[in-house]
Amino acid sequence: MEKLPFPETNTVQKDKHMSENMTRTKKEQWAKLLAPIRHGMTDPSKVHFDRARSPFLQDYDRILFSNSFRTLARKTQVHPFSANDHVHNRQMHSLEVSSAGRSLGIMVGFFLEERGELPESISPENIGEIVQAACLAHDIGNPPFGHGGESALQDWFKNAENNEAFLKGLTERQKADFKTFDGNAQGFRVVTAIENYKDNGGLRLTYPTLASLVKYPRSAYDAIGEASTKFNFYQSEKQTFDTVFTALGLKHDHYRRHPLSYLTEAADDICYRIIDMEDALELNIISLQDIKDVLAPVYPKLRINEKRLESMDSDRRRAGLIRAKLIAFMIDAIFTAFKNNYDALLDGEPVKSLIDCAEEDVNEYMTRAKDHFFNVILKNHSKIALEIGSYTLYKRLLDTFIPAVHQLKTGKEISYREQQAITLMGVCAPREEDDLYTAYIRVMDFITGMTDTKATFLSRQLLGTTEN
Repeated sequence: MEKLPFPETNTVQKDKHMSENMTRTKKEQWAKLLAPIRHGMTDPSKVHFDRARSPFLQDYDRILFSNSFRTLARKTQVHPFSANDHVHNRQMHSLEVSSAGRSLGIMVGFFLEERGELPESISPENIGEIVQAACLAHDIGNPPFGHGGESALQDWFKNAENNEAFLKGLTERQKADFKTFDGNAQGFRVVTAIENYKDNGGLRLTYPTLASLVKYPRSAYDAIGEASTKFNFYQSEKQTFDTVFTALGLKHDHYRRHPLSYLTEAADDICYRIIDMEDALELNIISLQDIKDVLAPVYPKLRINEKRLESMDSDRRRAGLIRAKLIAFMIDAIFTAFKNNYDALLDGEPVKSLIDCAEEDVNEYMTRAKDHFFNVILKNHSKIALEIGSYTLYKRLLDTFIPAVHQLKTGKEISYREQQAITLMGVCAPREEDDLYTAYIRVMDFITGMTDTKATFLSRQLLGTTEN
């Protein structure tokens, strides 16, 4: 008589098959998420994959050598026009974030390889290259004077008494792009439409890099009424955004974040929280003890040699040692958070951020750092004065260029001054086929593409002087 297998054996075999099927499904999902499709090409799927110089490494190089990335060297990170060479600008910050992002990406790459879910054509290092490239571009759309500049642009368009007339004729979705202007959406436009192949693919980056750059997968209009009004694409890039997210399997009832975008976000969070304090120390806004107090929840875990710390010849070097230990600690903490929330991230479930998913002591440190930033560092009087001044600067620029293109696109007679303003816009000047909305977007391209110093100089020229 044939012996029947034990029930336990059947269960084990069934579980094994289910596990193999799940692994295969996730591997197929990653194959789609990491497809090296290049935006803007006639046949975007025909990308040569050279393992020695992958398409994702090429993405990084294209961003690094772009004009827009170069301007970040003269754009505010937190402290405008600092005379201290050790204080960060947007470019240095972006390079540091890309370094942290690369480490996180490679760690996740090996994690996927160990699970058997990494596609055959992709190496763990390729995951690092994708995140590194996305991190390098994460601030590429920021306007002069950073978040202060964002607010100045938003408030100009929100000023119904003086400027509402310029928005007549636009749809509500189009109006939202200007009233809630966001450097994230401008950044997506920079890399997909402005640089290199202008209006024809931009930098022509791969879809995985573009999606990993996106933290807020929605339009300005769709963000209205949400807790955060941040968004990642204008109506002008809606079709591009939809194409990318559909191809990667990230469009369902709504757009989902790419799992690697959480690493881009975390790398930014890791760097700017400690770097903002380091810069404030350089400017004598806070002390080294302030930094230690903020770090108290995690400081013991950094295992800093206090004797070595005390033997250093300056607080700058002491802060540098603390920063190095902290970043290494945070990268490990974020990687752990990614592993612990892996299924939810891959399934597109709502995960606020990896920082929020980290251990309690990490969360407490980040909360302290955030509170210190807003309540101490941002309250510095010289910074506040310059931010107020940036409002005057932006008003002068917008008062000049928006009315000029409005006159042009509504068929009204253009004055000599308005014609000269349009000429001054150069390659950003509206084209004959552009509608009013697109013409305004090009004004945003022109203004946000300037450095802090260029915007300041042009504003003074428009006033009729170049004197301080």
